[in-house]
Amino acid sequence: MVSEVSDATMQTTMLDAVSEVLSVAFFVYDRNDELIYASRLIRNYIPVPPQYLTPGTRLRDYLGALYDTGWRGVAAGGNSDTAQSREEWIAEHISAHWRERSEVQQCDGQNRWTRLTKRRLPSGHGICVITDITDQKKREEQWRADMERVQLTEEILDNLPQPVFVQDRNLGMVAVNKAFCGFMDIPPESVLGGALAGAFPDEIAGKLTGVTRHVLETGTASAMAVDLPAAPSGFRRVVLRSQRVGKPGRYFIVTSFADAVGAASEGTATATTAATVYTPLLREKDPAPAEVRPVHLGRKALLVTKDTDFETKSLKTLQKLGFDCCCVRDAVEQEAFLSVARSVGVAIDLIVVDTEMDVKCLEVADDYDIGTITLDGFQLDTELAFMIMEKLAGLEPPAMADDWEINTGEVEHGGRHPHAPAPLVLVAEDNDINQIVFSQILEGLGYDYRIAADGEAVVRLSRELRPDIVLMDVTLPLLNGFEACRRIREEERGTGRTTPVIGVLVQAFERDRDECFAAGMNDVILKPLSPDAVEAVLERVAPQLKGASAG
Repeated sequence: MVSEVSDATMQTTMLDAVSEVLSVAFFVYDRNDELIYASRLIRNYIPVPPQYLTPGTRLRDYLGALYDTGWRGVAAGGNSDTAQSREEWIAEHISAHWRERSEVQQCDGQNRWTRLTKRRLPSGHGICVITDITDQKKREEQWRADMERVQLTEEILDNLPQPVFVQDRNLGMVAVNKAFCGFMDIPPESVLGGALAGAFPDEIAGKLTGVTRHVLETGTASAMAVDLPAAPSGFRRVVLRSQRVGKPGRYFIVTSFADAVGAASEGTATATTAATVYTPLLREKDPAPAEVRPVHLGRKALLVTKDTDFETKSLKTLQKLGFDCCCVRDAVEQEAFLSVARSVGVAIDLIVVDTEMDVKCLEVADDYDIGTITLDGFQLDTELAFMIMEKLAGLEPPAMADDWEINTGEVEHGGRHPHAPAPLVLVAEDNDINQIVFSQILEGLGYDYRIAADGEAVVRLSRELRPDIVLMDVTLPLLNGFEACRRIREEERGTGRTTPVIGVLVQAFERDRDECFAAGMNDVILKPLSPDAVEAVLERVAPQLKGASAG
């Protein structure tokens, strides 16, 4: 007898252990529908008093206890049985336990999902296994919701009139719409799962990969204009706009196409439909489709940055677009420059601000009501030209010449003290913006000055005014700075007078320095100009002028 009890205890302990290891609850009943075992975990699912889960309890009594607790959904298998009497309900569920196999899923009042699996063995014994499937249900619901969103997203993308493609965080193509496939004349299966090189020419794919990687890493939206092949044998210029969407770890890059002509006119169009924006734009193949053309001749731009690389790249693009431009280093210089420009009636069309600069630079631009572009160093190569096009689209063409005093080169007095004995500096500079810089710096240093706008004028004014020093830009119209200096030296030959001439260079190329000295110049200075740099070169070349300027 003791051995039988011990064996029964051992079996119960082992079954409890199996129940806990498998994280399932179950009870077993014999052919007479009497419980012979109920695992300890059963009470986590079945809210009945403990005495109804002890061996020997009739299945009928167990079901009756379930009915009395009001928790009938699980045993009912999800059927609506509110109209059934207690006896009807018990009879129906006893019959369910006598089926060879049955399974139901049910959600209780606490949003917990359970699955009841019932088996009647050939021996007549029955087993009911209860499993918590809440997490599985949540995953299934999430999967269904994700599928619905994917289907909805695909429908939205396919109904968009402009081409769109989507990249994942590895920059693989994960979605394209019908407009994209139609425009690129490729089936979706040829690009999905691949890189940009599967859809775009190699050069464009390489550039676009760099742009989208930058967008992915920084979150900064991007736009770049490219020429894509278009039937029958031309090219079509489009703007590719990329932006990052999603959450950290699940970012996507969405890039859409817009016609370059339509995109540039968006700021002025009152009502533009997608169809008119995306009008085909075919032309003969351009030998240099991405080349920047001087479409903004006469406009003036101010660059705000401390980064010399940023400055060099920006000035190169701005000058190619036809801008007169120069650079300042901070908000204080920016404020002073704009104040002088306003006082002489020179309109600044655009301010380009490095994102590394203080926000005060944007506030200064706003105070003067001047359009501003902010961008980082990476965007210079791909976006500056396009952003300028968008910013200035629809503006009236600029006047090609400003009627302001220091630009004429013919005035009798260009400085603040026409009759003061301050040293006279003759400035040879044709760029309106740089003329402002020179005038601001020289006035601040206490020098009188004159402005000559071309090489012929600087030679003539040097002869007439006999300045104490000449600041000579080497890229002048009519006569370049090198030749102008040679002419000045020829006219001075035999007079006993040698006017110090300082060459003004944009870049520190050794050949330009050598040519300056070969032409007869005494020293060189590099743009962008600063008061310290100008004062230093003046003191170096003509130290005797310092005391006179201070007076």
